[in-house]
Amino acid sequence: MAATTIRLEEEYGRGQPQLEKFRIDWSMVREEASAPPPGEVLFADKTAPVDQRPLRELSGGAEPFCFSRGTVDVSGLRDLLDGDENVWGDAYAAAENVRLDRPSHDSWGIRKLAFVFCDDFLHRVYRLPLWDRPEWRVHLDPIFAACGVPRDRVVRCLLASMPPRTVIPPHHDSGYWVPRTHRLHVAIKTWDDVVFKVGRTKKTLRRFRYAEGDVVELNNQAKHYVANLADHYRTHLIFDYVDDEAEPELLPPRMPCVTLRVGDELTQTRRSIGLASERGTGPLAPHFLIIGAQKAGTTSMYEYLSQHPLVARGVRRETHFLDWRWRDDLDGDGAAASRHWHEAFFDAAAHADHPSLVALDSTPSYLLQSNLAIPRLRRLRAAAPPMIVMVRDPAARAASHFAMITDPRATPAQRRSRGSAWLGKSMREVLQGELELLARHRVLRRAAGAAGAVSLAEPLALDRGAFRAFLPRIPNGHGAHSLLLRGCYAAQLLEWYDAFGRDPFLVVRCEDMAAPDGARTAVAAAMAHAGLRFHPIDDAAPKNARDYEDQDPALLADLRAFYAPLNAAFYDLVGWGPEQHW
Repeated sequence: MAATTIRLEEEYGRGQPQLEKFRIDWSMVREEASAPPPGEVLFADKTAPVDQRPLRELSGGAEPFCFSRGTVDVSGLRDLLDGDENVWGDAYAAAENVRLDRPSHDSWGIRKLAFVFCDDFLHRVYRLPLWDRPEWRVHLDPIFAACGVPRDRVVRCLLASMPPRTVIPPHHDSGYWVPRTHRLHVAIKTWDDVVFKVGRTKKTLRRFRYAEGDVVELNNQAKHYVANLADHYRTHLIFDYVDDEAEPELLPPRMPCVTLRVGDELTQTRRSIGLASERGTGPLAPHFLIIGAQKAGTTSMYEYLSQHPLVARGVRRETHFLDWRWRDDLDGDGAAASRHWHEAFFDAAAHADHPSLVALDSTPSYLLQSNLAIPRLRRLRAAAPPMIVMVRDPAARAASHFAMITDPRATPAQRRSRGSAWLGKSMREVLQGELELLARHRVLRRAAGAAGAVSLAEPLALDRGAFRAFLPRIPNGHGAHSLLLRGCYAAQLLEWYDAFGRDPFLVVRCEDMAAPDGARTAVAAAMAHAGLRFHPIDDAAPKNARDYEDQDPALLADLRAFYAPLNAAFYDLVGWGPEQHW
């Protein structure tokens, strides 16, 4: 095909932002273009973006990340598109199809004609009206058949038409759907001056040649780039299909398909797609909770989970709605209280428009103050939501808690929430005062015949009945209390288990999130527990970490001796082996 006259005055993609990634390198039209070799992308080479994986993890046939799957006759489809330019417009979509937004591509002027589309997490596969229209099926079905792709395996299918002198910057596709599908391109109309590149990294992109009718499978976990330097639109049929290695619920007949009709309206976020007819039908926020423990990684877990595209942040991380922000006037009306929680602390409008979005409340005081939180949560929810319990070596937790409360850098607002009861005291003094209080109320029982001042070093047993009776005495509204008691995890967790059973709870060790790989593993488990399909987190650095002076080693040794039998009961309760012991 004829070469385009090089227009050096056009520095950036036409109508695109003047950013480096959209800069046009006209010399690319002179680069040699290779034909993709025959082959198929292995699922093992799509488990993660290939630039984030060591080369040794990729198969020997992973490169060049695109492969020929043969050729097909596209003349009928090309003639149909040439015969009516109106098929690309919004008016055609409104009259014959359903409007679908692809924000970035739309803003770059890339035209589309959608047949099938799924949300990023494959919660649903939407089959648009054109999918079953005979005038389109007569051209699409032979292509699927020639590629050996069952029609009911297709989860995305669209015609994409790229304007002259525009750029799709180097990128890899992301989303739960990507490693579970094959991505095929079929060139319908193309030109010598279209530059298509694929590579493991941006620096190793290599140019490949597409001729009309060529079917190419792309590993869309590799970097890929397109620049249309021709004077004409470049048009591809692009479709994705699930293979046998995908989870059974993603395969026919269990694939979650929705057949759309002309006139249906979709509501979209960057990662989710819903039906406008479902507005306001989702459950009220919060949809899952982090209930504790304080200074055990709750902020980190909240921030990690909030990186999931379907998690919508609320007004604040800790709502305290089930303890000191509870509205007594709503005591007798659980439905009204639940609506207030939803509307006052979360983005109610977003949840109404997009029922697939979820939100979480991370309030560490709930774990300890179960006497308040449990009956109120029961009033608000017919079924317990998923709950995450963060725990940490209780001696280290206590040291961190004391450092936070006594931090002289606290702002006035922080001081109000943290309390001032410990100011001017040593950590040992605070612990001793609480120890005596708990012994006086028989929460901690001394051995028979024990005399003198109670000590961390002596054998003490926790009485669960006395613990439960003591909970209403705990201050509600500031954090300068329960330095010792907050580390008695078994007693706290048993209250929640008794109320809701064990299934709603996931217990996570803070220490397991100290390194990025451990954090990602723990967050993946938390996502699964919350009913979220996996999405990788980019930022796995610890959150809300603070520097503080080390406590007296002798005091920490006394604390560990005190907690040793309580920890043993906790390990038995949650079924942890020696490798998880503190």
